[in-house]
Amino acid sequence: MESLASPLDRIEVAGVQQVDGLWGLVADGMERACRKTGGDLTSDYLWTECRSGRAFLVVVVRDTDIIAASVWRFEKWTTGRKLRCLALYGRHMRDWLGAHRKMIEQMARVGGATALVTEGRAGFQRVFPEARVLRQLYEELL
Repeated sequence: MESLASPLDRIEVAGVQQVDGLWGLVADGMERACRKTGGDLTSDYLWTECRSGRAFLVVVVRDTDIIAASVWRFEKWTTGRKLRCLALYGRHMRDWLGAHRKMIEQMARVGGATALVTEGRAGFQRVFPEARVLRQLYEELL
């Protein structure tokens, strides 16, 4: 599955056999994304999910450089099947976000999902202005 974000960008879903080779290129970005969104996920957990086939690694490639990556997993909720974004990071988001979303929506439909679900910082809702807030997660330090 591929979609062009700009003439120089490619958006690709990595095959399970490609995950190990790509992970060293995306691990730091994934770890930064995990830390910014509360730290309940880690880069090594995401790697394990992708290499096992339980989640999908999606990369945005400009020339030969990975400028963004995301990890997605199908989940069964009481309200139906969802495609959930576990992590996302990248540079030049305005250049590729629309094409990335279009490809993810296509992937969700093919997989029988009725919605996309993601978590993130409060300001992230600017990126998805039509998204409905389902819940908020609180942490109280001891």
